[in-house]
Amino acid sequence: MKAKYLLLVLPLLVSLAFGQSSTEGVGGQGGMIFEAGGSARSLAMGQAFTAISDQGEAMLYNPAGLGQIHTTRIGLMGGLLYAGAMQSVVTGNMPLGTFGTVGLTYTGAFASLDDGTILDENGDPISGSAGMNNSAVILSYGKKLKFIGLGLSPKFMLGVLADEDAFGFDADFGAMIYPASFVPSWTYDVVTLGVTVKNLLGATMDYTGNGETPANPRIIRAGLGLRVPGDLVLGDFDISYALVDSAALDWYGGLEFNPLDLISLRAGINKNFLSAGLGLHLDLARTLGMDVDYAFMMPHAVERMLGPVHKVSLNLELRSVAGLYVTVTPVVLTTTEYADILVHGTDVFYGRTQRWSFEILDQLGTVRYRQQREVKDPDRDAFPSEFKWSGLDNIIGGPVKNGWYFYRITITDNLGDQIVYKGKLLKVER
Repeated sequence: MKAKYLLLVLPLLVSLAFGQSSTEGVGGQGGMIFEAGGSARSLAMGQAFTAISDQGEAMLYNPAGLGQIHTTRIGLMGGLLYAGAMQSVVTGNMPLGTFGTVGLTYTGAFASLDDGTILDENGDPISGSAGMNNSAVILSYGKKLKFIGLGLSPKFMLGVLADEDAFGFDADFGAMIYPASFVPSWTYDVVTLGVTVKNLLGATMDYTGNGETPANPRIIRAGLGLRVPGDLVLGDFDISYALVDSAALDWYGGLEFNPLDLISLRAGINKNFLSAGLGLHLDLARTLGMDVDYAFMMPHAVERMLGPVHKVSLNLELRSVAGLYVTVTPVVLTTTEYADILVHGTDVFYGRTQRWSFEILDQLGTVRYRQQREVKDPDRDAFPSEFKWSGLDNIIGGPVKNGWYFYRITITDNLGDQIVYKGKLLKVER
């Protein structure tokens, strides 16, 4: 079977299977898997994620976002795309203390081309069946400096079309800018800017060796992110432009509303589809968190007469793997004299810290206890691995009220970047 006739079929399958992506703006059969999303969270936000990129799927949007992630995470998403095509995405990232964060992603699309869908040079169906598989493995690294984050993602690509295959190699480069870091009195990134250049090498994937080479066009994508302090509301607006002759400007917008720690509500829109969704955030254990996200997408472009798509993804946060995590005894502070708070993994920051802060907050986010120190001598001023708290408010004085309390650890490394860990600590009942 001649692959050049299979190539006549593939663009049709691509346009159906990836109706949520513009065939003009993202172009290329080999590159379509990078534009199909990495989790139900970003899909529910209309794929507007370049200036947020704070989960493992950042590797598909802006690898510089990895520098914001300081706990180990694993993400899974799979299911139907369109026209019988299936999608699988697996993401994982691991922080390296003050050295940034590394990530690994697998993304793939699969379809079976049934009898009658493949035509010969005369337009007649070719007997037999064939399959399509576009897959990629992405290695990523991101580091957040004080004012800017940088990231790089080499990509190894495999395409299989019936009895032909093709390989490709490319890379993405990303940056994030944090304007609030230029103002010493600001402690929260209300505005973030993200820029990504995708497919820097302009790689091709040659199935036939005779010049028919589905290409990965270079794409420039930029985003503006907005955050209400406390992450009550997050917003992102992206634009992208593919450097090809038929390119058109694509746009993406999305919002996330977090009324409770347990739930997130999301909505988005872009050139091709409307979307909405929700997320559930669960603490399975002190060292294990889980996010379950759902997205509903409805194409609205006139030329895409396709039905709605539902996506579900799962993200696990492994807090005890390559990051700080906290344990406390007892977990309910009653008549006990004090709580013994142990911080695990502090040795990774030894000698690489400018200052540190350990805070205990009430359910409204008000700080009730704080210890902090400038690190002038690493041996004397290093971040401690143990704290003791008697339930007293050392900010305004007196005992704290009954209820749940949370911890927040802020470490400023030698480059000026703030690394933050936070979570539930204990309950006071007196």
